[in-house]
Amino acid sequence: MVEKEGIIREFKKREFYEKPSEIRNRKKKSIERKLQKKLRKMHQTYRG
Repeated sequence: MVEKEGIIREFKKREFYEKPSEIRNRKKKSIERKLQKKLRKMHQTYRG
């Protein structure tokens, strides 16, 4: 199941050409989302 999911994700990613700037922006936004999620979790644990 996990293997299929990885293959499908990879196929969708390569379905259309993506400019290098779009790749950079997508990766940057992904990192920002992960950081925000981590900060939210840390904030919740301190609040109780």
